[in-house]
Formats: sequence, structure tokens, C-alpha cells
Amino acid sequence: MAKVVLNVALSALKYEAMYTGLAKNLVASSTDGRKIQLPLSAFQRFVTHQGIYGFFEVEFDDSNKLISVTKVR
Repeated sequence: MAKVVLNVALSALKYEAMYTGLAKNLVASSTDGRKIQLPLSAFQRFVTHQGIYGFFEVEFDDSNKLISVTKVR
């Protein structure tokens, strides 16, 4: 299993535009500099009135399948 920490900063307006069909994936930078693309739906439970902001630990299995997303701060 692999884990990566992402810094996500997505305003509510941008999230709404993405959610309504303009995009289905979120691209975010990891703390080690990689760009990671994930389904936007994986972050739906973290949406606030401001959007999605914070650091998230993302866990993948050996086939790079998404296992979990956890907000770490």
C-alpha cells in the first residue's frame, strides 16, 4: 500500500462548477511535489461552505486503486 499527503485548496464556486459536470476529477499537488488525480467524489464529505481546503492523506492499494481519503489538518 502507498500513502500520499495532498494539499487541497478548492473554492466552493470552483467545486460547484466541477460537481455540476465540468470535471469529474480533482488534481492536487502532493507534499513531495507529485501531481495526483483523484475522483472528485472522494472529497465530497469534506466540502464546506468555503470549499475543500486542507491536507489529506490518500491511501492506495498495490494496483493504485484508491482505498481511503482522510483529512489530517
